[in-house]
Amino acid sequence: MLHSSVQAAASAVVEPPWKKRKPNPSPPSFLSLPDVIILNCLARVSKSYYPILSLVSKTFRSLILSIELNHARFHHKTLESIFSICIQLPDRPLPLWFTLWIQPDHIEKKKATLVQVPSSYARREPLLVCTVGSDIYAFSQRYPPSLLMLVRNKESAIWRNDAPKMTVARVNPAACVLHGKIYVMGGCDANKSAKSWGEVFDTETRTWEPLPEPGAELRFSSVIRKIEITQGKLYVRSNEEKDSVYDPETRKWDATAKAPVDAVRCMVRNIYYACRAKSCIWYDEECNVWKQVKGLSSLNKNYRSMIEAVEYCGKLLIIWYKFVQPHRREKTICCALVALEKRQNGQVWGKVEWSNGVLTVPSSYAFLRSSVILT
Repeated sequence: MLHSSVQAAASAVVEPPWKKRKPNPSPPSFLSLPDVIILNCLARVSKSYYPILSLVSKTFRSLILSIELNHARFHHKTLESIFSICIQLPDRPLPLWFTLWIQPDHIEKKKATLVQVPSSYARREPLLVCTVGSDIYAFSQRYPPSLLMLVRNKESAIWRNDAPKMTVARVNPAACVLHGKIYVMGGCDANKSAKSWGEVFDTETRTWEPLPEPGAELRFSSVIRKIEITQGKLYVRSNEEKDSVYDPETRKWDATAKAPVDAVRCMVRNIYYACRAKSCIWYDEECNVWKQVKGLSSLNKNYRSMIEAVEYCGKLLIIWYKFVQPHRREKTICCALVALEKRQNGQVWGKVEWSNGVLTVPSSYAFLRSSVILT
């Protein structure tokens, strides 16, 4: 009896608290949050981190590639300028798009590189956009060819496809705006679509009208590089032996001299800049003279064969190439980002923020065009 009582008392002894304490549960994972919260967090992060974040999980990669993230960035006003180039490689039947990935500051590798589209940095080829008033119009630069012209209001992130369709399916066309009308050229079979190789959209009447047929020599079959507007005329800069010019007043086409290939030009904050081998100059409108940009002597020694110059985030982005030695069978495409400052003494000074090679390609590659859009 005594033995039984002792056993009962022993079994009734309360265990020390430390024995009953359960281990703390692991903290909740960030991935356990609803997608909408993760999207709003990603929308506040620079796109330069997206290639790294896409490696975290399939969920991150899926959200980074989603259209919903672009809508969230629009809502939070965190859209960023994205620079892309379109090139033709000798072993590829179709042109390829590459986007400039400027890497986060703490990464000690080269600052920038060109990443083929699609990627976690750019989920699709950039749209070709034109702005008329409060509306933005866009055309596809991806295959297959399309009749669609997208449109959205500046205050909206949603593209609509309710605009009148083009008369010819196009891919990688060239477009520009003059007097509220959108001129679209190329991006289609130059022979099969001769009568509609170029067309113009009147944003007031919402109608398309074919442009006069330019003739076989001026119907460029390759991707048009750009359309420049000078004194009310449209200069079509091609990747072929000739360029052309169209006069909307007389509705006539003519051949024109090729733009100089030894220099590239662009406007940055209302100042014209020109970059050529070993020099970068700016145009002083008050003195009607071109002047040297100061502070770029070390950079000027590096570039010779110019490709393009564009405004990027209020700065000058210079693109050139150099041959890979010793056999010169490849070229390295290089970029430099230059911050500009006009000082009180009337001089413009440049500061190179970074400069490096961004892509190596076969020497026989062809540069087709570039693009800078907000996304």
